[in-house]
Order: sequence, then structure tokens, then C-alpha cells
Amino acid sequence: MRKYISLGFALVSFLVKSQETEKASVEENLFGVQLSIINTSFQYETKLDRKITLHSELGFGLAFATIKNDDPTIEDEKSTIIYPFINLEPRWYFGLDRRAKLGRNTKNNSANYLSLATTFFSNQTLLLNTGGFNVTPHLSIVPQFGIRRAFAKNFNYEFSGGVGYGYNFFDDAKGCNCSHNNTIIHIQSKIGYNF
Repeated sequence: MRKYISLGFALVSFLVKSQETEKASVEENLFGVQLSIINTSFQYETKLDRKITLHSELGFGLAFATIKNDDPTIEDEKSTIIYPFINLEPRWYFGLDRRAKLGRNTKNNSANYLSLATTFFSNQTLLLNTGGFNVTPHLSIVPQFGIRRAFAKNFNYEFSGGVGYGYNFFDDAKGCNCSHNNTIIHIQSKIGYNF
């Protein structure tokens, strides 16, 4: 009989611990700003499920472009471009339960995640184009692996990367010497502040 009672207590103890780790959840809403080497953005992340969020960003990116001339006597045309972008990114914080089980910080969605980043920028709203040549609107869809960690009181950092698809919107009749379809390699390192 003692064996059954001991087994019962062990089972109840296991179930209680399992329920405790399942209580880990992403934040309901996160507002903040993020800064990386090539962009600055305002972000909003909202909870869709216990471990799933929709991360959205509205920001400004920095790019450098060069048009090569066939004639070696003429210098290549270079341009610095600052453009606004919008990003919608569903995220699955798969590392949340493991971090909670190990007693690590899960504040402000501190966990490893998988996401599908969909980013668009238009050529109609450029803030800076020093070269003055045409820039094509662009849409990219990139599956990513990321790491997000909170530190101090409201600060966070993120590392993310992935390989995906990019599409340039342009009219072939205008003589653009570029491709509609591209492979995108996306690697980012960001630091942020949550309000």
C-alpha cells in the first residue's frame, strides 16, 4: 500500500510541476523602440496565444547603392538611401517553457523564437537619396531563428537570422537592369527599450 501512496504523491508532484512550467506566457502587449546598425524602428508586439505573438515594426532603414558604369573613365554612381519600412512578423517563442523551468528570466518575451518576417518598403517615401537614381519598392519574406533577452529594467537585445525570398516591384519597360526575384540573407543585431 505504501508503494501506491508514494507513487501517487510522485505523480501529483510531477503534475503540479508540469502545470507550473506551463504557466509561462508571452507578454500581453509590448511597446518599444529598437536600434541596429542599419535601422531604427518603433515596435509593438501583441499576444496571440501563450507562446505566439505578432511583432510589428514601423521604422527607417539605411542602405548604400552603386551603379557601375561600363566606361572606366566615368566614376560609378553611389548613393546613400534612408527609407521607411513596415514589418509584420508572427513569432513562436519555443524556448519560453525551458527558460521558465530552469528559473531563467522570461520578462519581455526573453526566449528563443522562430518567426516569419514580412517586410515592405516603398520608393515613394524615401527620406534621403543622395545619388538621385530610381529605387525599386521591395517585399521580403524571411523565416528566421532569433534570440531575445531582457536586461536592466526595460532594455532588451535581439539576434536573428534567416534566408528567404525577396521581390522587387518595377516595370520592365522602364529598362531596369535588375531582377524581380532575389534570395535574401537576413542577419540582425538589435538593442531596444520597452515602455
